[in-house]
Amino acid sequence: MKTVVIIPGGYHPFHQGHLALYNQAKKRYPGADVYLAATDVQTERPFPFRVKQSLAKLAGIPNSEFVQVKSPFAPREILSKYNPDDTVVVFVRSDKDRDQSPKPGYTKKDGSPGYLQPAGKDMKTMSQFAYMDYVPTVTFGADMTSATQIRQGWPDMNDQQRRELVATLYPKISNNNALLDKTIDLLSSVLGESVNEATLI
Repeated sequence: MKTVVIIPGGYHPFHQGHLALYNQAKKRYPGADVYLAATDVQTERPFPFRVKQSLAKLAGIPNSEFVQVKSPFAPREILSKYNPDDTVVVFVRSDKDRDQSPKPGYTKKDGSPGYLQPAGKDMKTMSQFAYMDYVPTVTFGADMTSATQIRQGWPDMNDQQRRELVATLYPKISNNNALLDKTIDLLSSVLGESVNEATLI
């Protein structure tokens, strides 16, 4: 039996909390195929998929595991590659999203269990159910826990604060000044105006 873990998210932008989700999912479900599922929708938030994937790569996520989907909670682009009768599907979210929809454990009008159920023992294949699991929320930067805080805080940060935050968000590039500068410029362009494709990493 194969286990596939999906981490659905907005990733506006990708940050250390997302990386912690990924690492916790890998640890909790050893041997599973783990994917981060994101859309290219920019109607309410500014980051196109290509930028999200670039920032995720800076944090250490392989491009093959950061996948563009139409719906993060119905990621057919990922699950179509697996046998529904031999694959367990688990969605993993942060504890801070526990009250957000969709919630697991609902019951249909006829009294039967809904498709999305809490993760646990003896999980069935995705032909019958999918499961939701929650892992601890991780803080980063100046006690941040979400991408919303990054977007809201970025315009008021000075250059040094932005540099320190980016080094925290993407530790792999913290000693590469040129890449730090490029990433700061990219975030500033997305959060302030439309993305210039030439600046993409």
